[in-house]
Amino acid sequence: MRKGPLSKKDKQFIDDNMSMDIDILAKELDRSLSSVKKYVKEHHITKDAPAHSLFARKPERGVTVMTEAASMAADDNKKNDASQSPKRYTDIIHKIKD
Repeated sequence: MRKGPLSKKDKQFIDDNMSMDIDILAKELDRSLSSVKKYVKEHHITKDAPAHSLFARKPERGVTVMTEAASMAADDNKKNDASQSPKRYTDIIHKIKD
């Protein structure tokens, strides 16, 4: 079993084969299950994962950082809600160009 951080090739393989089980991905890459799970958890959004789990936290220092996955989720959420403005503002807002 190989040790150390995941290489770019390993990460690309995981990204390309997300439909496979994590156990199989770890076996194919000859990596530990925990390192593959950690990468998937940090970089891939799952439908069951709540939004707050996408942030990196260090509670002992009081730090919260937005990860790439959280940023992508926020961008997707903005795209879905951009066309809908609150009813109380619909009469007030004037769009110059659609």
